[in-house]
Amino acid sequence: MHPDGDDGPILDAALELFGEVGIPRTTIGDVAKRAKINRVTVYRRIGSKDELVRAVMARESTRLFVAVAAAAAEQSSPADRAAHGFATTIDSVRTNPVLLKMFDSESALVLEQLTTNASTLLASAIDAAAHIARGEVDSDRFAVPDAPEVVVRVVHSILLTPAAGAALETYDDLLAFAHRSIVPLLVNGDHRDD
Repeated sequence: MHPDGDDGPILDAALELFGEVGIPRTTIGDVAKRAKINRVTVYRRIGSKDELVRAVMARESTRLFVAVAAAAAEQSSPADRAAHGFATTIDSVRTNPVLLKMFDSESALVLEQLTTNASTLLASAIDAAAHIARGEVDSDRFAVPDAPEVVVRVVHSILLTPAAGAALETYDDLLAFAHRSIVPLLVNGDHRDD
């Protein structure tokens, strides 16, 4: 059985096509053909093309959060977990050709899902950031109140506007930035090097 249940093959097919030909040029019929099912089945299980795009974005976001949490968990200190979680998030999106193609899409829906209608995506990211920063400790005490939300909004901004003042091109750049600017938000001073 597919790890994503009955909808998995549909979402896989849509993701592949979004990466190959782009969102605007992908049709429900194309997705159905790639998934080897009837077009009506796509509509019944997922819905419209807009709902399909949202479902693919939600699944890819969840996959990203799982990968980032795994990378952060490999670190031994809370500071390193926070820094690597931050850097891995940005690097993972920047190096995923399908996500990049979706970001570069001229689709108004994608733009809306990444900006004015991004609250669901950001809420999930905030939960993931809090979990990563918290580590094994079951406490929401961060150095700065609402720190996970601040961090997610910084990540969101960097992904949407990659170049500004700070050097953020490489993983090492992101890691250095995180240690300077992100870790102090999340990790209390007495737990930075635990």
